[in-house]
Amino acid sequence: MGRKIIEFILTALGFLLISSNLSGQVIQGKILDSLDERPLAYVNVGVINVTRGTISTEPGEFQLNCNDLPEDAEVRFSMIGYESQTFKIQDLLSSFNTIKLVKKAIELEEVAIKWNGTTRKIGTFKTTKIGGVCGWGGTDFGRGHELGLLLDVGNKTAKIEDLNLSVRKQSFDTIVFRLHIRSLESGLPAEELLTENIYLTVSEKSGWQKIDLANRNIFISGDVVLSLEWIRISNVIEKNRVKMNGAKTATPVVLFSLNRKSGTLFSRRGSEAKWRKEENWSPGFYVSVKE
Repeated sequence: MGRKIIEFILTALGFLLISSNLSGQVIQGKILDSLDERPLAYVNVGVINVTRGTISTEPGEFQLNCNDLPEDAEVRFSMIGYESQTFKIQDLLSSFNTIKLVKKAIELEEVAIKWNGTTRKIGTFKTTKIGGVCGWGGTDFGRGHELGLLLDVGNKTAKIEDLNLSVRKQSFDTIVFRLHIRSLESGLPAEELLTENIYLTVSEKSGWQKIDLANRNIFISGDVVLSLEWIRISNVIEKNRVKMNGAKTATPVVLFSLNRKSGTLFSRRGSEAKWRKEENWSPGFYVSVKE
């Protein structure tokens, strides 16, 4: 009898441990500006240190599947230009949530550059011609994911004039990315340096695409990480689908050329996921700067 009681207690404890992970649970709600209560589009919603996340829709709404996550896991709502908010998942399960983000008070520093008449390229402008690509596949998988590289700017402050992307294959009419530029700390991306959201549209054509940033007044110096975050896609171009890694079915993709001999590549699958770092690899991204 005693052994049966012990077995029952152990079974019950096992059930409690298992049930402390969420199953079939979704958190959902709407994200608003705290001042005027307008919906905020493309807010990052990410589980801290987990490759699980999404972004809010244009009407500011979000849904995040919390399957198999512990109830005390934390989800963070963040966007450039706003103070982030963090909640335990268990506190967001019971209802349709309204999340209000507070706009950051930003003091802009005056930066003066005496231009010497020359423009310099920083980044990866020579790529591997055969076999070297990086990017995403699918129509929804990459939303909120990031891909970028280390830029060694040097000690002088430089102003970004344009961003250049080497597109190997693109299966959509257009794809919209959000630009991020972060400081580098302990070898990884850290503080966001941009104070406003900058969205970039990439067309379906292959080859180098130049995006004018001269009017954005982006100044950088030292080591920084530039990355692109997948935000939104338009229609799939069927003839541009690609069979990836021996798959039988062709998938819509956005693929950039890659240099497999130099540079540093950074990527992460979600706004709060841990960064992945690859030395001697870098996507075909570079900026032209004045300094």
